[in-house]
Amino acid sequence: MITRYRTFDIKINDSGKLVVSFDSHLLNRMPNEFETQFEIVSEAMDAIDQYWRKEARRFSEGMLR
Repeated sequence: MITRYRTFDIKINDSGKLVVSFDSHLLNRMPNEFETQFEIVSEAMDAIDQYWRKEARRFSEGMLR
């Protein structure tokens, strides 16, 4: 494992690419957007940030209904 960022692990796979994984009991569904492999850690962190922004927006919209 390279680092842990906002409940996700950023790891290097066998081909040398970075992948984002998570502990499934922490999340209620699988984030398909992390099927992407990344070249640098900051790209992976940006994808994680986007995921949490989307989740926060989805939660806020649900609270308004």
